[in-house]
Amino acid sequence: MTTVAQVAKRMQYVLRDRANRLGRETGFIKRERVLSGSSFVTGLVSAWQSSPGMSLSGIGQSVGNAGTPITRQGIQARFTSEAVDFMKAMVTESLKVVISSHSMPKKLLSGFNGVVLTDSSSVTLPNSLHHVWRGSGGYGDQASRAAVKISVRWNVQDGQLQILELSDGIQHDRQSAAHWQAVEKNSLHIRDLGYFSLDDFENIGQQGAFWLTRYKIGTHLLDGQGQVLDLVNWLPQQVGQRIDTTGLLGARKQLPCRIVAQRVPEHVVKQRHKRLHEIARQNQTTPSSRSLELAHWTIYLTNASSGQLACQAVLLIARYRWQIELLFKLWKSDLGINRWHTQQPHRILCELYAKLIAAIITHWFMLIGCWHNPRRSMRQAMPSIHSLAWQWANSLHHLNLLKHTLYALQRALSKCSMDKSNRYPRHFQLLSELYA
Repeated sequence: MTTVAQVAKRMQYVLRDRANRLGRETGFIKRERVLSGSSFVTGLVSAWQSSPGMSLSGIGQSVGNAGTPITRQGIQARFTSEAVDFMKAMVTESLKVVISSHSMPKKLLSGFNGVVLTDSSSVTLPNSLHHVWRGSGGYGDQASRAAVKISVRWNVQDGQLQILELSDGIQHDRQSAAHWQAVEKNSLHIRDLGYFSLDDFENIGQQGAFWLTRYKIGTHLLDGQGQVLDLVNWLPQQVGQRIDTTGLLGARKQLPCRIVAQRVPEHVVKQRHKRLHEIARQNQTTPSSRSLELAHWTIYLTNASSGQLACQAVLLIARYRWQIELLFKLWKSDLGINRWHTQQPHRILCELYAKLIAAIITHWFMLIGCWHNPRRSMRQAMPSIHSLAWQWANSLHHLNLLKHTLYALQRALSKCSMDKSNRYPRHFQLLSELYA
């Protein structure tokens, strides 16, 4: 578990030492007495961490707060191609820092070296940037010739962001390093259907790790005797609200797996049917009868044994997949990585990279402040992080002052907790009940 003192030292190393060096190496800094790499990146990051819609005047003040007084015109002139290269390099440098914590119940993870989520989210960019980040084009409001895809591999056991990769928006999810890079032995990997691949499941198993996924309609499942299971007819014949049985995945590969299924309430079925009809309408098709029938069930597949994950544990831990959706939502809604107030290409890219660094640093703050608390609320934590952005930036060059600021932030974040709900028990309540 990383301490406040360690985070303070690593912030100094990245945002002061490495920033000054990379500023010179990328050609962004030519005369240190005019502006330092540290002041520029710290000013931008803290400005947009405190307020995603910060004006150019506010950014200039933030750079001054970080150590180098500069005018509004002066900061505008610094958004150059060299600044873009510098800020992009700083994103990479920030990701080299390892910050971790503890959160999930030990009983739940007794057989695993981590529970790892992988997913991606795209940010649409102005068409003028298609030569930097290629989009998929297409039609509709989200269509663009320019877009950047942010792929993340995140260990929710200790909170560590293991991989954060930027790629062209047109790139398929399964081509990202977050997807194909080697996995740790005895780790459990939960991925969305966009990453569903029998070859990849087999590869994870061969590395001594485990996978957990939703069932993808149309994928062949076989019983222990090698007979194809028609889930539409087979599931309703099973006794009980939950089903936990073994089978084989894929007509050709026949990977050994567990099939864990649970009947869902009628109101959930109606919600799923509504969503299926809406998707079909957008695609000018009609939903298949198979998808409508299987909407009565939540179905998961895994190669983890029942001794490692009981049936109820599978159903609960699979819900951690939504944590990465919440992470992307936080980055977009609270840190504004998908918003800017300019049409100047270099400034847009500098803002995107600075906000990504702000997202990484915000995540560090979460880990030392509230990650250990299973009732933590990242949304509640954001106002405190916004309000102290200028303070940590101002104290960056003074280790004791920086630690003092981070300790104050830690105390504030430790109180950011969700309340219990009797009507709709929250995830932490269900986990607590399971391992009471």
